[in-house]
Amino acid sequence: MNDYKTNQVSDQEQFALASFYSKVYAILGIGIAISAVTAFLVINFFFYQIASILTAVPFGFMILWIAQIGLVIFLGRKAFSNPTAAMGGFVAYSILNGVTISFTLAMYDIHTVGQAFLTASVTFGAMALIGMFTKKDLSVMGRAMLTALIGVIIALVINIFLRSEGLDFFLSILTVLIFSGLTAYDNQMIKRYFYQAQGNQQTLSGIAIFCALQLYLDFINLLLAFIRIFGRD
Repeated sequence: MNDYKTNQVSDQEQFALASFYSKVYAILGIGIAISAVTAFLVINFFFYQIASILTAVPFGFMILWIAQIGLVIFLGRKAFSNPTAAMGGFVAYSILNGVTISFTLAMYDIHTVGQAFLTASVTFGAMALIGMFTKKDLSVMGRAMLTALIGVIIALVINIFLRSEGLDFFLSILTVLIFSGLTAYDNQMIKRYFYQAQGNQQTLSGIAIFCALQLYLDFINLLLAFIRIFGRD
Protein backbone atom coordinates (compact mmCIF):
# COMPACT_ATOMS: atom_id res chain seq x y z
CA MET A 1 0.00 0.00 0.00
CA ASN A 2 2.80 2.40 0.97
CA ASP A 3 4.77 1.42 -2.12
CA TYR A 4 1.77 2.23 -4.30
CA LYS A 5 1.39 5.64 -2.65
CA THR A 6 5.10 6.38 -3.10
CA ASN A 7 4.96 5.47 -6.77
CA GLN A 8 1.83 7.54 -7.23
CA VAL A 9 3.49 10.64 -5.76
CA SER A 10 6.56 10.00 -7.88
CA ASP A 11 4.44 9.76 -11.01
CA GLN A 12 2.68 13.01 -10.10
CA GLU A 13 6.02 14.75 -9.60
CA GLN A 14 7.31 13.45 -12.91
CA PHE A 15 4.20 14.70 -14.68
CA ALA A 16 4.51 18.10 -12.99
CA LEU A 17 8.18 18.31 -13.96
CA ALA A 18 7.39 17.41 -17.57
CA SER A 19 4.69 20.09 -17.62
CA PHE A 20 7.17 22.61 -16.25
CA TYR A 21 9.72 21.73 -18.94
CA SER A 22 6.94 22.19 -21.52
CA LYS A 23 6.17 25.63 -20.11
CA VAL A 24 9.83 26.66 -20.25
CA TYR A 25 10.16 25.50 -23.85
CA ALA A 26 6.89 27.16 -24.84
CA ILE A 27 8.26 30.49 -23.59
CA LEU A 28 11.55 29.78 -25.35
CA GLY A 29 9.67 29.05 -28.58
CA ILE A 30 7.79 32.34 -28.27
CA GLY A 31 11.05 34.23 -27.83
CA ILE A 32 12.76 32.59 -30.81
CA ALA A 33 9.66 33.10 -32.98
CA ILE A 34 9.48 36.80 -32.06
CA SER A 35 13.18 37.27 -32.85
CA ALA A 36 12.84 35.40 -36.15
CA VAL A 37 9.85 37.46 -37.28
CA THR A 38 11.55 40.68 -36.18
CA ALA A 39 14.74 39.79 -38.05
CA PHE A 40 12.74 38.88 -41.16
CA LEU A 41 10.86 42.18 -41.12
CA VAL A 42 14.00 44.21 -40.54
CA ILE A 43 16.01 42.50 -43.30
CA ASN A 44 13.23 42.61 -45.90
CA PHE A 45 11.36 45.83 -45.14
CA PHE A 46 13.05 48.13 -42.63
CA PHE A 47 16.76 47.43 -42.93
CA TYR A 48 17.92 50.78 -44.32
CA GLN A 49 15.56 52.81 -42.14
CA ILE A 50 16.77 51.16 -38.92
CA ALA A 51 20.40 51.20 -40.07
CA SER A 52 20.07 54.93 -40.78
CA ILE A 53 18.64 55.57 -37.32
CA LEU A 54 21.33 53.56 -35.56
CA THR A 55 24.15 55.19 -37.51
CA ALA A 56 22.68 58.68 -37.06
CA VAL A 57 22.53 58.29 -33.29
CA PRO A 58 25.98 58.46 -31.66
CA PHE A 59 26.97 54.94 -30.52
CA GLY A 60 23.60 53.67 -31.79
CA PHE A 61 24.59 50.02 -31.98
CA MET A 62 26.31 50.19 -28.61
CA ILE A 63 23.15 51.66 -27.08
CA LEU A 64 21.17 48.76 -28.55
CA TRP A 65 23.55 46.25 -26.96
CA ILE A 66 23.46 48.07 -23.62
CA ALA A 67 19.65 48.05 -23.72
CA GLN A 68 19.70 44.28 -24.19
CA ILE A 69 22.14 43.77 -21.33
CA GLY A 70 19.91 45.98 -19.18
CA LEU A 71 16.90 43.85 -20.03
CA VAL A 72 18.76 40.64 -19.13
CA ILE A 73 19.64 42.13 -15.73
CA PHE A 74 16.03 43.30 -15.31
CA LEU A 75 14.72 39.83 -16.13
CA GLY A 76 17.11 38.22 -13.68
CA ARG A 77 15.80 40.45 -10.89
CA LYS A 78 12.11 40.51 -11.75
CA ALA A 79 11.59 36.91 -12.86
CA PHE A 80 10.90 35.64 -9.35
CA SER A 81 9.13 38.66 -7.84
CA ASN A 82 7.06 39.84 -10.82
CA PRO A 83 6.59 37.16 -13.54
CA THR A 84 4.23 39.37 -15.57
CA ALA A 85 6.79 42.17 -15.85
CA ALA A 86 9.49 39.60 -16.57
CA MET A 87 7.46 38.14 -19.44
CA GLY A 88 7.03 41.62 -20.91
CA GLY A 89 10.76 42.15 -20.59
CA PHE A 90 11.45 38.83 -22.27
CA VAL A 91 9.27 39.80 -25.24
CA ALA A 92 11.00 43.20 -25.46
CA TYR A 93 14.39 41.52 -25.31
CA SER A 94 13.41 39.08 -28.07
CA ILE A 95 12.39 41.99 -30.29
CA LEU A 96 15.59 43.95 -29.64
CA ASN A 97 17.72 40.88 -30.22
CA GLY A 98 15.84 40.20 -33.45
CA VAL A 99 16.81 43.69 -34.62
CA THR A 100 20.43 43.14 -33.59
CA ILE A 101 20.94 39.73 -35.19
CA SER A 102 19.22 40.89 -38.40
CA PHE A 103 22.37 42.87 -39.25
CA THR A 104 24.46 39.72 -38.81
CA LEU A 105 22.08 37.52 -40.81
CA ALA A 106 21.99 40.08 -43.64
CA MET A 107 25.70 39.49 -44.21
CA TYR A 108 25.17 35.83 -45.16
CA ASP A 109 23.17 34.00 -47.82
CA ILE A 110 20.05 32.02 -46.96
CA HIS A 111 21.84 28.67 -47.45
CA THR A 112 24.44 29.52 -44.81
CA VAL A 113 21.79 30.75 -42.37
CA GLY A 114 19.64 27.65 -42.96
CA GLN A 115 22.58 25.30 -42.51
CA ALA A 116 23.60 27.08 -39.31
CA PHE A 117 20.04 27.05 -37.94
CA LEU A 118 19.67 23.31 -38.58
CA THR A 119 23.04 22.50 -37.01
CA ALA A 120 22.37 24.76 -34.00
CA SER A 121 18.93 23.15 -33.51
CA VAL A 122 20.32 19.60 -33.60
CA THR A 123 23.19 20.50 -31.28
CA PHE A 124 20.87 22.32 -28.88
CA GLY A 125 18.39 19.43 -28.88
CA ALA A 126 21.04 16.79 -28.24
CA MET A 127 22.64 18.72 -25.38
CA ALA A 128 19.22 19.53 -23.90
CA LEU A 129 18.40 15.82 -23.73
CA ILE A 130 21.72 15.12 -22.05
CA GLY A 131 20.99 17.79 -19.46
CA MET A 132 17.50 16.47 -18.83
CA PHE A 133 18.34 12.82 -18.39
CA THR A 134 21.94 12.54 -17.18
CA LYS A 135 22.36 11.63 -13.53
CA LYS A 136 25.80 13.25 -13.39
CA ASP A 137 26.02 16.61 -11.64
CA LEU A 138 26.95 19.20 -14.29
CA SER A 139 27.57 22.07 -11.86
CA VAL A 140 31.36 21.95 -12.16
CA MET A 141 31.13 21.90 -15.95
CA GLY A 142 28.64 24.76 -15.91
CA ARG A 143 30.93 26.96 -13.83
CA ALA A 144 33.86 26.06 -16.08
CA MET A 145 31.88 26.99 -19.17
CA LEU A 146 30.88 30.36 -17.67
CA THR A 147 34.51 31.09 -16.82
CA ALA A 148 35.60 30.16 -20.34
CA LEU A 149 32.86 32.39 -21.75
CA ILE A 150 34.38 35.43 -20.03
CA GLY A 151 37.67 34.66 -21.74
CA VAL A 152 35.96 34.29 -25.13
CA ILE A 153 34.18 37.63 -24.74
CA ILE A 154 37.47 39.37 -23.92
CA ALA A 155 39.15 37.70 -26.91
CA LEU A 156 36.27 38.71 -29.21
CA VAL A 157 36.62 42.34 -28.13
CA ILE A 158 40.39 42.21 -28.75
CA ASN A 159 39.80 40.63 -32.16
CA ILE A 160 37.66 43.60 -33.18
CA PHE A 161 40.97 45.46 -33.46
CA LEU A 162 43.14 42.54 -34.61
CA ARG A 163 40.65 41.33 -37.25
CA SER A 164 42.24 37.89 -37.32
CA GLU A 165 40.17 35.37 -39.31
CA GLY A 166 42.02 32.47 -37.73
CA LEU A 167 41.30 33.71 -34.21
CA ASP A 168 37.68 34.38 -35.13
CA PHE A 169 37.29 30.80 -36.39
CA PHE A 170 38.91 29.39 -33.25
CA LEU A 171 36.67 31.51 -31.01
CA SER A 172 33.60 30.39 -32.98
CA ILE A 173 34.48 26.73 -32.38
CA LEU A 174 35.11 27.49 -28.72
CA THR A 175 31.77 29.30 -28.50
CA VAL A 176 29.98 26.23 -29.85
CA LEU A 177 31.65 24.04 -27.21
CA ILE A 178 30.86 26.48 -24.40
CA PHE A 179 27.20 26.98 -25.24
CA SER A 180 26.73 23.28 -25.93
CA GLY A 181 27.91 22.64 -22.38
CA LEU A 182 25.77 25.46 -21.01
CA THR A 183 22.72 24.07 -22.81
CA ALA A 184 23.12 20.76 -20.97
CA TYR A 185 23.82 22.53 -17.68
CA ASP A 186 20.87 24.94 -17.98
CA ASN A 187 18.50 22.07 -18.76
CA GLN A 188 19.66 20.22 -15.67
CA MET A 189 19.16 23.38 -13.61
CA ILE A 190 15.51 23.55 -14.70
CA LYS A 191 14.92 20.34 -12.75
CA ARG A 192 16.72 21.69 -9.68
CA TYR A 193 14.81 24.98 -9.73
CA PHE A 194 11.55 23.06 -10.05
CA TYR A 195 12.16 21.00 -6.92
CA GLN A 196 13.47 24.00 -4.97
CA ALA A 197 10.24 25.93 -5.69
CA GLN A 198 8.24 23.20 -3.91
CA GLY A 199 5.06 23.80 -5.88
CA ASN A 200 4.90 27.61 -5.43
CA GLN A 201 3.12 28.61 -8.64
CA GLN A 202 4.25 32.24 -8.72
CA THR A 203 7.83 31.21 -8.13
CA LEU A 204 7.56 28.52 -10.81
CA SER A 205 6.19 31.05 -13.32
CA GLY A 206 9.16 33.31 -12.69
CA ILE A 207 11.61 30.42 -12.88
CA ALA A 208 10.11 29.31 -16.21
CA ILE A 209 10.77 32.76 -17.71
CA PHE A 210 14.27 32.90 -16.24
CA CYS A 211 15.13 29.42 -17.56
CA ALA A 212 13.67 30.22 -20.98
CA LEU A 213 15.95 33.27 -21.14
CA GLN A 214 19.00 31.13 -20.34
CA LEU A 215 18.10 28.63 -23.06
CA TYR A 216 17.33 31.46 -25.50
CA LEU A 217 20.83 32.86 -24.98
CA ASP A 218 22.32 29.37 -25.42
CA PHE A 219 20.50 28.80 -28.72
CA ILE A 220 21.12 32.25 -30.20
CA ASN A 221 24.82 32.09 -29.44
CA LEU A 222 25.06 28.61 -30.93
CA LEU A 223 23.32 29.91 -34.05
CA LEU A 224 25.60 32.92 -34.43
CA ALA A 225 28.71 30.79 -33.87
CA PHE A 226 27.66 28.27 -36.52
CA ILE A 227 26.83 31.09 -38.94
CA ARG A 228 30.37 32.44 -38.57
CA ILE A 229 31.78 28.93 -39.06
CA PHE A 230 29.72 28.06 -42.15
CA GLY A 231 29.97 31.57 -43.56
CA ARG A 232 33.73 31.50 -43.95
CA ASP A 233 34.91 31.95 -47.53
